[in-house]
Formats: sequence, structure tokens, C-alpha cells
Amino acid sequence: MADEPLPRWILHVESGPVSRDPETLAEFNRWYNEVHVPEMVAFPGYLSGRRLEPTDDGDYIAQYVIEGDPQEVLANVIAASQAGTLKMSETLQMNPTPKMRLMRVSFEHSKPGYEDAWTSFGV
Repeated sequence: MADEPLPRWILHVESGPVSRDPETLAEFNRWYNEVHVPEMVAFPGYLSGRRLEPTDDGDYIAQYVIEGDPQEVLANVIAASQAGTLKMSETLQMNPTPKMRLMRVSFEHSKPGYEDAWTSFGV
């Protein structure tokens, strides 16, 4: 992994459903997994996406691996969002709005024999 070119970027998004009732939660997860993540990864510069589920009542996390100029990559998504072409779900809590952070991958280290451990998770 030390020979891989850096930087790659991680777009880290914290969000949650409008309710934790089973029906809303099921629809939120279906939309995120089957619609939103594939839609995001289809944008130029996005390489993969993954979701992390809380083990408490905290937020869900989505992480997208992107490469290239991160401002340009994010601008395409913002433009699509403003144009209404992203398929959003009524189950996504928008108050407060999802928290997004752009992170630069600066270092990776793997146990010998597990160099592709993050790859199996989409990173």
C-alpha cells in the first residue's frame, strides 16, 4: 500500500432517518443502499461508497472514496442536488441537515497479509 499514489479523499457523511420505527428505518436503509449510494458512485470521481450502521442511537455514516479535484467532484453533486436530479427520500432527516466532511487520506497501514482489508469494504 505504501506504493499507492496519494491523495485520495473520503467524503464522510453523518445522517439519520426521520424516525427509528421499523418501517421508516427499513425504507431509509433500502433507499440509501439501493438508490443513493449507487447514484453517488455514478458521479465522475467517485470510486466507491460504504455505509456504517450505528450500534447505538447515533447517526449512520456513509463514506465515499473520491479522487481528482475534490472541489470539482463535490460541485457536480451539489449541482445535481440543486437541480433536483438526485433521488432523495422522505425518510432522510433534513433538520438538522446531514453533516459532511471532506477528508484527505494521508496514511494507511495494514497488518501483513491484510493489505487489501479496506478494499473489501470499498476503500
